[in-house]
Amino acid sequence: MIHRLLVSVLLLFFVHSVEAQSDTLSVDSLMIKQKSPYAAMIRPGQKYLALDVMGRLGGFRRYRYFPNEEIKFRYNGKKYREPLYGVTDTTLMLILEDPNTFLPETVHFRIDKIQKVYVNRQIPFITQGTYIFPIAGTLFFLADVINVSRSEKRLVADSRALKAPAVMIALGAICYKVSYPRYRINKNHRLKVLETY
Repeated sequence: MIHRLLVSVLLLFFVHSVEAQSDTLSVDSLMIKQKSPYAAMIRPGQKYLALDVMGRLGGFRRYRYFPNEEIKFRYNGKKYREPLYGVTDTTLMLILEDPNTFLPETVHFRIDKIQKVYVNRQIPFITQGTYIFPIAGTLFFLADVINVSRSEKRLVADSRALKAPAVMIALGAICYKVSYPRYRINKNHRLKVLETY
C-alpha cells in the first residue's frame, strides 16, 4: 500500500513538473488560457504581475495576476488576500480600509519586499481530494469502530484499521499541497511586472 502511495505521489510531481506555459502570449490568448472573467477589461499596454516558478525537476510555470484578480501574499509578516487594483514598475496596489477613518484607500506594496505568494490552482479531481480523502478516511475508521464495537459489546478500535485512514488523510494533505502551493520569493520564484501587447 505504501508502494502505491509513493508511486502516485511521484506521478503527481512528475505531471506537475512537465507542465509549462509559453512566455509570449497576446492579450486574447492570455485570457483564453487563463479563462479570466475580466477579459473585457484587459487592454494592450496594461501592466500585470507575473510569478515565475522554476520547478525542482526543471519545469517552469508562470502565474499571471491582472488588475481585479485576487492575489494572496505575505508582506512584512502579514497576509493579504485582496483584488489587485493596479501594478506599477516597482509596486502593486490594493484598496484597503483605513483603520482610523474606515474609508477605502490605495496602499502600495513594493514587489521586492513580498515574502511569499499563495496560489490557488483548481486541478480536477486533485483539488476535490483535499477534503474527500480525509472525510473518506474518517468514515472508514468510524465504520470499523462501529462494526468491531457491535461484535464485542464495548467501544473498541482495531489497530489494523488505522492504516487505511492514515493513508487517506496523507493523500488529502498531498492533494492540498499540490492544489494550494505557496512560493517563497527567491532566485527560483520571481515576481515581475510585465506588459500586455
